Amino acid sequence: MFDLVTAVETHFWWPNLPRDMRETFRVLKPGGRLILIAEIYKGANTPAAKLAEKYASRTGLTLLSVDEHRALFTNAGYSDVQVIEEHDKGWICGIGRKPTANS
Repeated sequence: MFDLVTAVETHFWWPNLPRDMRETFRVLKPGGRLILIAEIYKGANTPAAKLAEKYASRTGLTLLSVDEHRALFTNAGYSDVQVIEEHDKGWICGIGRKPTANS
């Protein structure tokens, strides 16, 4: 069991993002956190993000919008979900906590 799991520039390559989010949730300790960080996401205002979005279907990338990131965490069971974006820089950070028994 882990207190913290981080994924930097990787989650958009995970083969089954909803299932993999649930697996990460499973291995976290109660109160543990998952942090996803990326420099590209759907809707970001950068040339790299726009190219990645244009060719995502050819490359296998799963690019999500801010709202889709939030739903991804929530649907996997995370609480205290935060999605922080720097729209013009193309950065996104999603944070979720595995609830404790008292939450």
